[in-house]
Amino acid sequence: MNRKEIKEEAKAKIKGNIWNILWPMLVIGVVAAAFSGNIGRAQTINLEDLNEMMIQPRITIGSSLGAIISGILSAGYIMYLLNFVRTGKFNTNDIINTIKERWIDILIAVVLVGIIVAVCSILIIPGIIMALAYTFAIYLVVDKNVSGSDSLKESREMMKGYKWDYFVFELSFLGWIILGALTLGILYIWLIPYICVASCLYYEKLKEIKK
Repeated sequence: MNRKEIKEEAKAKIKGNIWNILWPMLVIGVVAAAFSGNIGRAQTINLEDLNEMMIQPRITIGSSLGAIISGILSAGYIMYLLNFVRTGKFNTNDIINTIKERWIDILIAVVLVGIIVAVCSILIIPGIIMALAYTFAIYLVVDKNVSGSDSLKESREMMKGYKWDYFVFELSFLGWIILGALTLGILYIWLIPYICVASCLYYEKLKEIKK
């Protein structure tokens, strides 16, 4: 996989589109935090980690309900970004329709991936491997209408031979993330859309390879 090419393409695509990429993510964060707060649990919104996803659009909430709501909303957001990557256009109906039509399978995938990764993470390395294996499970649910349970199998197949490559791809953003922290988060306004779109492009190119 040509990581440099993917990242250059991502930079080109986000130019002039930062706000359209950011605002749905902010809404997802607020909604998920609200659900988490309603049951009296502390929450931590981390917009910087962007499977469901390792470095993809993700919001970590300190509550199981918040995490589930976040996962379902983020699945719609993934479809929103994928269609932007493919067409250059944004359509909020991508988020709404995806959630409305696929929420059960999204929920199943989110819960299964969460349980498996959590259990395997007891030994750390297996947890990382499982997280990488299931990186694109939600993508497959929303993009290919794969069932929630089958998405895990298909994601594992898709990532065969590419888990290390994707891990290195994620690490390649580490310098930017550190720099973003040094700018008191200001750089994240550009960095988060960059990482999100780059992840979608990686999925697109891997899907082509695995045809």
